[in-house]
Amino acid sequence: MKVLLVTGKLAYPILVEALKDVKGVDVDISVMDVPVAALMDVRYIAERLKGVRGYDVIVLPGLVFGDGGIIEKRTGIPTVKGTEEAWDIKLVLDALKHGVRLSPREPADKFLDKGEPKAILSEIEEKSVYAFKEQNVKIPLRPPPFKIFLEMGDKQSQEDLLRVKDFVDVIVIGFPVGHDDKDEVRRKVREALELGKPIGIDSDSPSELIEGVRSGASFVFNLNEMNLEKLANIKNNATFVVAPFEVENRGEVTISIVNKARELGFSKLIADPVLSPPLKGFVDSLSQYTKVTSQLKDVPIMMGILNFTELIDADSVGVNASMVAIAGEIGASCLLTMDKGKTRWSSWEVREASRMISVAMRRSKLPKDVGFDLFVLKDKRRLPREPKKGYEVSRNEPIMDSGFARIYLTNDDIAIEWRGKGGEITLHGKEALSLGRQLLRELEKRNVKVSQEHAIYIGYELAKAEVALSIDKNYIQDKPILRRIPSEENRDT
Repeated sequence: MKVLLVTGKLAYPILVEALKDVKGVDVDISVMDVPVAALMDVRYIAERLKGVRGYDVIVLPGLVFGDGGIIEKRTGIPTVKGTEEAWDIKLVLDALKHGVRLSPREPADKFLDKGEPKAILSEIEEKSVYAFKEQNVKIPLRPPPFKIFLEMGDKQSQEDLLRVKDFVDVIVIGFPVGHDDKDEVRRKVREALELGKPIGIDSDSPSELIEGVRSGASFVFNLNEMNLEKLANIKNNATFVVAPFEVENRGEVTISIVNKARELGFSKLIADPVLSPPLKGFVDSLSQYTKVTSQLKDVPIMMGILNFTELIDADSVGVNASMVAIAGEIGASCLLTMDKGKTRWSSWEVREASRMISVAMRRSKLPKDVGFDLFVLKDKRRLPREPKKGYEVSRNEPIMDSGFARIYLTNDDIAIEWRGKGGEITLHGKEALSLGRQLLRELEKRNVKVSQEHAIYIGYELAKAEVALSIDKNYIQDKPILRRIPSEENRDT
């Protein structure tokens, strides 16, 4: 089979690399004088392929605009669209060899089996290189995969741990600077161990770190130039995260501590040059990471992405996805996050991001359309429908009846209180539709009829409360739950 691949300038070197081990297909590449496929259309390509002969099929980039049938009419050669990602060209060629019918109009991604994403994750876990194993956690030398460490403050409850434990690999119990209570350390570590997860301890007190390990903690945060010799007595009892106390030249200091620790007999080490917060040296700290990964090639790296997520007032989901991508590119396989306040549910977000980035890294493609995503508040594409003929409704006021409903959120539920005709009724639950139905049934038992307009209002507010509960937002009755994107009419000038 002889195939002509059409591509743009930027994708050409990717295609050349991807085709190196392709066998059984004779492939030529035609490079259009355009940087990317999205800027081409089929008429432009057809004009430039005029006179081309001798190929069994022409394969266009998946993002080319238009119907490849136009090129087929011009050249007489069957023309199909390939994948959106140039790296996936081998899948296209393999499909053509096996007689899979591809489309001249739709990208080949819709017709190809790229492998079940979860199966790819299993393969990653099975075939990756691991530095060592601590308890039941295998620590990757470099990603993918990633291992997720969750820092829990000393004020967070057992219920908080139960909520997030399935999303993380290690739970880290942290204590504030100056804390000195070994009894509390023992209690916190033992309570956390009941969850069945390996436990880490984070304290500036060497004696608390030692007590934590004696109580069952298997990860120590942090080994530094101040406590290195004091912790030598437990060097064989845990894995130590090396993070410098010194703020200058943190990469060099981290490397120095790792080397000294090895001389003292520490064997299980994870290096953490410490990520700086946004606008406070973040970019420079990334250079410190690259220095450590280049010089400590046999030591796994940790990145405390909580230092960024916690210290910027933005929704955590997109920040966490970006930070995991950065960690993957730098080579940090261990990710430290937190899960409280505005970073609540970061444990789940980081896990999903790590899956997305892991599959993308293994397949050498961008982290899009890989089977995992973090679209929570937005969809990738909107699917608006044109309304049928009618008239636009402007704001109008309700006609209310003799009673009112108060709706609010508890920690875990939606609550609705009815006050007025029929007495007082209080209900709570997680499903808005069921709550609304039950309220109407309770009122019917008391011979109270709610007007249609009032019922619509209650249902609308209950639905808002359910959405707010599901995305961890505050809900205030009669107020919007989402910040509105500025329109032409109301944007700031």
